[in-house]
Amino acid sequence: MTDAKRLFFGIGLDDAAKEHIKTWLDNSVVGKKPHTKVQNWHLTLAFLPNVQPDQQNQLVEFARSLHVAPFSLKFSETGYWPHNGIFYLQPDSIPLPLSLLAEPLRDKGSELDIYHNPFSFAPHITLFRSHKPCPQVLKAITPFSLIVKQFHLYHSYRCEERGLVYEPIETFMLNA
Repeated sequence: MTDAKRLFFGIGLDDAAKEHIKTWLDNSVVGKKPHTKVQNWHLTLAFLPNVQPDQQNQLVEFARSLHVAPFSLKFSETGYWPHNGIFYLQPDSIPLPLSLLAEPLRDKGSELDIYHNPFSFAPHITLFRSHKPCPQVLKAITPFSLIVKQFHLYHSYRCEERGLVYEPIETFMLNA
C-alpha cells in the first residue's frame, strides 16, 4: 500500500483567471488568515484518495476515452460551507459538458472502489480553507469566464519546502 497516491481529476485555471481572483481577494475580501495558494487553485472533478498504480493506469485510460467538447464557465458567485470553513467561487451554472466530464470520472472512482463520494457534484474553486467565520466580502468579484479546453489528473502531496502541492501528472484535451 505504500505506492498509493492521493489523486484528483480537476480543471486548472489560466494565468488571467488566477490574477483576476487574486486581485479581487487582495482588494475586496477580508480574511483572518491567508487565502489558499494561487498555484493550487482548480475546480475538482473527482477526488481519488489512495490510488494504487494499477488503478491509476485504469483511470488514465478511462479519462483518455472520454469525448467532451470544450466549454466555458462563468464565475460571479461565492459560497461558504460553515461546517468546514471553505469559502469558494462557484460557476454561475453547470453546463452539460462539465457534468459529462465530472460524473463519469466520479463514477469510475466508485467502480474501482477508490472513493464513493457521499456528496453530489458541487463545482467550486476553494479560496479559503478552515476559515471561520466566513471571510468578509467588501465588493463582489467582477464576473469572468474560463474557457475549458483540457483537464488534468493531479497528484496531491505535502512537501516540506512548498507545503501542499497539486502537481498535474497527466493532461487530457477536450474534443467533441
